[in-house]
Amino acid sequence: MRKARVLKTAAWLLLTAIIAISAVFYAVPALDCAEGEQALPRGAVRLWNIDTFEGGRGSRTAFLNRVSAEYESMHKGTYVLVSSYTVEGAAAAFEAGNYPDMLSFGVGFTPVSGIKKAVLSEKGFSGGEVNGECLAAPWCRGVYAVYSLTDEFDDLTAKHTVLSLGGKNLVKAAAASMSLSGEVNVKESTAAYVSFLNGGAKYLLGTQRDACRFHSRGVNVYCRPIDGYSDLYQYISVLTDEPIRQEICRGYIQALVGEKTQKKLTELGMLSPYFDIYTSDSPLQDELERVHVKTTLGAFVSEAGLTALGEAAARALREGNMEVLKNFLKQV
Repeated sequence: MRKARVLKTAAWLLLTAIIAISAVFYAVPALDCAEGEQALPRGAVRLWNIDTFEGGRGSRTAFLNRVSAEYESMHKGTYVLVSSYTVEGAAAAFEAGNYPDMLSFGVGFTPVSGIKKAVLSEKGFSGGEVNGECLAAPWCRGVYAVYSLTDEFDDLTAKHTVLSLGGKNLVKAAAASMSLSGEVNVKESTAAYVSFLNGGAKYLLGTQRDACRFHSRGVNVYCRPIDGYSDLYQYISVLTDEPIRQEICRGYIQALVGEKTQKKLTELGMLSPYFDIYTSDSPLQDELERVHVKTTLGAFVSEAGLTALGEAAARALREGNMEVLKNFLKQV
């Protein structure tokens, strides 16, 4: 019995030693990481998704995860770890010096403006270009539109229209681009949608999100897509400067903006920046994707720039003059 106790004690001491050695072994890699990060194995990259505006339906983070799974299956030993962040959460992480390898974001996440970004080989898009170099590639988009329950838009004025605000989208700029001058009625997205359906306004200036809402409720509406302005672009940028991780990130982005993946954006009710993906089976979305937007806002606009643009849009609505906005916008 005494022998059994000795063996049990020896086994316990051995197990304790193994645990202690393992703790040291696994802790060492983390010493090279920013505070709050965990060490990544070779071949793994982090992708954070931040939603700054409403999508169509479903989760953009979940979509990126599905793209990751397919990409990983074709590139053994490669891992793209997708996480969802709020604007506030990501801003706090950036402030602490903690950055992902890739960032999916929309206009309104201003901390990214001061971060170094890798140059991408994707086709240039003015919203994501700086000094002629593509630093952010759009991977999905939305569009503004005016919706009506009838096919008449003769008295389309600010007085008869409710504007939908969802996230950080600049709906007043969209209203100004179509010369909807006067005092405008802006409501939170869901409230604007409900107000419109309940007769609170004859027209709704909304987005692709509303097209999905109408479809899910079986509501028949007419729409006029707005071609003058849109800030509803979801971008992706590479922030890492480590060569192996950059290569993985670029490969993932090529898959994300490729035709095969882009055609799956119908799952999200979003539009593709590159391809026509809808048919007459989805009449509203089909009509929305045909519009060619003329101007947009740069992806890396600062907080001061956003404030200035908001003030310029309000002034343009008061004066009925789009000229005051032109200095802030980029031609698409």
